[in-house]
Amino acid sequence: MESKLSFTSRYLRLGFVLAAGVAACLLGPTTARADLIISVQSVTAAAGSSANGIDVELSNLGPSAVTIGGFSFGISIANLDISFTGANTSTAAAYIFGTDSLFGPILTGPTSGQSLATSDLFSIPFSGITLDTGTTVGLGHVLFDVSPNAASGSFPVDLALFPTTSLSDESGNDVPIDTLSSGRITITAQAVPEPSSLSMLLSSVGLVAVMVGWRRRAGASRTSTVLTEATVPF
Repeated sequence: MESKLSFTSRYLRLGFVLAAGVAACLLGPTTARADLIISVQSVTAAAGSSANGIDVELSNLGPSAVTIGGFSFGISIANLDISFTGANTSTAAAYIFGTDSLFGPILTGPTSGQSLATSDLFSIPFSGITLDTGTTVGLGHVLFDVSPNAASGSFPVDLALFPTTSLSDESGNDVPIDTLSSGRITITAQAVPEPSSLSMLLSSVGLVAVMVGWRRRAGASRTSTVLTEATVPF
């Protein structure tokens, strides 16, 4: 009887140990991986302006570094008064591949005006850059124009979903993106242009001409009066 109880007790203890191990596995930390975010900046532009810029960026907010060998992205906007015209590597944050861009500095890809897609690769095959945790880099500086008739307001700039927007490692394997974050373009009223130097000069010339004409007329009037008085007999 005592042996039987001892046997049962041992198995009960073993069961508790196994249960505790399973719980530790379930509740313990998971394998660390990078949390990658591709985001679009928010910028302001005036109606009637051109060659405005908006950046697309990649941030690593995870606990570990990740290697990136290539990327692609697509952006779009519903406002017909805003037109995307091109893209390049002149981003505010350091460009992801620096001078080792395969396609840069001009990254202009297919564009329909309200949408644009582009991509780039690290110039050395089977290699890439290491994006450390807490690092943000630029993926592209997108140029856009705003129609003179554009209404004021704030309009979302959306990122296209996978596979248009994607990341790859040094071997071309997909690197999952955790978050796609939209940006906004805010349009302000067209600024009233300041008078140009030429306009001011022409105004001054016109004023001088009016004054000269007035003086000539006044002088002619005085001359006429003198001549009239000179013809009167004594």
